[in-house]
Amino acid sequence: MSFFKNLFKKSAPATPTRDLNHVSKLIIGDIIELSDSFTLPSEIRRQKFEVIAIETLEFEHQHYPRFKLQGEQQTYVWLTLPGHDQNNFQLSLELTREEVSQLFDLALFGDVFEEGFTELPSQLPVTLGDWHAARYYQQDIATVGYHHRTDFRTSAPSQYTEDNPGRQFDFYHLHDAKENKLIDIMVYNTGDTDVYLTVQLGNDSITGYWPIA
Repeated sequence: MSFFKNLFKKSAPATPTRDLNHVSKLIIGDIIELSDSFTLPSEIRRQKFEVIAIETLEFEHQHYPRFKLQGEQQTYVWLTLPGHDQNNFQLSLELTREEVSQLFDLALFGDVFEEGFTELPSQLPVTLGDWHAARYYQQDIATVGYHHRTDFRTSAPSQYTEDNPGRQFDFYHLHDAKENKLIDIMVYNTGDTDVYLTVQLGNDSITGYWPIA
């Protein structure tokens, strides 16, 4: 972690020893710096983050990487590259149950898991800054996916259930009117539920790369 701390003191990327110019090339130990764009939540603008884990989210017709990023102040966010558009990525903040209850009326939030539900207002708590929107609309409901703690960018998860180490979940997805701010929900077979506030970003949201090697 001393490497990570030292980089926070630098104002410009070092001469790279590896060609790192896109989020799709990140490996564990790399560091990125986010821009000061107003498209980013204010808490993470101009902040540096280190890649500390790489996972894979798998759905029926695609799988894509998910990077766990750690900030200088022990802030954690997730960066994902869904779909085939390599010019965009998503940053997600995982919510605690308390934060979910602050942000939403839990009775209304529970309706997200029911067929026919379409709209969810938020209660706009100041504590979560500007990660969230005032209103969300349903898009995906109970889409089956698998969560792998493995980087499958150079291969693919097994198509055979008995050889597939992924943890199965049902995926629920909502977006705001501009489709820039999202809610992603993963409900596992055990009943564990992960809730994320997500923002859509372009590659120009990253202003610096520091490859580990």
